[in-house]
This record gives sequence, C-alpha cells and structure tokens, in this order.
Amino acid sequence: MLGMLAAAFVIGVAVAIPPGAVIISGGQRAITHGFWSAFNFFIGVLVADAFYALLVYFGLSTLFKDSLAFKLILWVLGGAWLCWLGLSAIRTRVEFNTAAEPSPISDSRWKVIRDGLLITLFNPLTIISWIALAGNFFETLWRPEWPARESVGLLAIIAMLVGTQTWALGVAGVLSAIRRMISPRVLHWVSVVSGIFLIIYGLSGWWSAVNLLLKPV
Repeated sequence: MLGMLAAAFVIGVAVAIPPGAVIISGGQRAITHGFWSAFNFFIGVLVADAFYALLVYFGLSTLFKDSLAFKLILWVLGGAWLCWLGLSAIRTRVEFNTAAEPSPISDSRWKVIRDGLLITLFNPLTIISWIALAGNFFETLWRPEWPARESVGLLAIIAMLVGTQTWALGVAGVLSAIRRMISPRVLHWVSVVSGIFLIIYGLSGWWSAVNLLLKPV
C-alpha cells in the first residue's frame, strides 16, 4: 500500500513539473502578490485536476479526448482565458503588502480560485497529462502485490493530487520568499514576461483550434 501511494505521489509531481501555463500563472501571482494569492489560485487548480483525474480513473477521459467539439471548446475558451490572464499579468501591480495580510478579502480570494479553476479546466494539456501519466499508472504500472485497484484507486488519486499540489506550492513558496529580494521594477517585468508567455499559450490554443477545423476528416 505504501509503495502504491508513493508511486502515485510521484506521478502527481510528474504531472505538475512541466512549466506550462498553470505554473507560469501561479508563479506570477506568487512573485507579485505573495504566497497566499498563489495558494488560492492552486486551490482552483486542485479542483480541476481532481475532475480530470477522476475522469481518467473511471475510464471516461477518452470520450472527451476523441470528441472534436470538446477539443474545440477547450482550445477556444482556454485560449481566450489565457490571453485574458496574460493581459491581466502585464497590467498587474506589485503588492508587497498582500503577503503580510493574514487572509485576502473574500471577493479577491474567490476570484483567484476561479482563475485557477478555469485556467486548468480549459487547458487541453491538463487532460493529456493525466491520460498519459495517470492513465498509464492505472492500466500498466499497477503491480500485482498492491491491493485491488477498485478498492484503493481513489486513494491513489488523492496521492497524485497531493503530489501536484506539493510541487506547485513548493514553487510558489520559493518565488514568494525571494520576491522581497528583488526590486519592484524587476518584479514588474517578471510579471510582464509571464503575461507574454500566457498570451503565447493562448494564441497557440486558437491556432490549434484552427488547425483542428481545417484538418481533413
């Protein structure tokens, strides 16, 4: 059992490691607004990750993966959301006082959670990552000496999600710790560069949607 949970935890870390739009956006929040802003953002990410991980576990992910309409929705809405977050990052204002507050105001907290949820939910790479890693874990890497997948599979999902959050919050913690060592001007340009990358990710999503529509049936 312990070996299974450790393996699932490592799979979760592997899902989170690639520096895609989610990590860039969460890192940008950590370095400009502090750890708790990034923490709230990754709560939303966790909800979306849990949704896709459960789809993989119950074998429903291929229905979405093979659906043209679903792919188009992800690329178009995901691209729009990434572009919006990129523009917001470019316009952001560095707030050192945010890190010192005991808790963010309610409206701000839920807005940040929403951002994390949507950026992950509409990111096609999220479901691809879960299918490639978690799907392979359940289908081919599950060892005979482990308990039956049907009885402890949900525990494996939880271990994977703990792995994704451990990596994400670790990155956020490091970035928020060094933010006071960097001048506000540099922090501003870090946010601008992060925003540009998010916009590039968004535009690439739209380009993928166009290619999908033009692809011969």
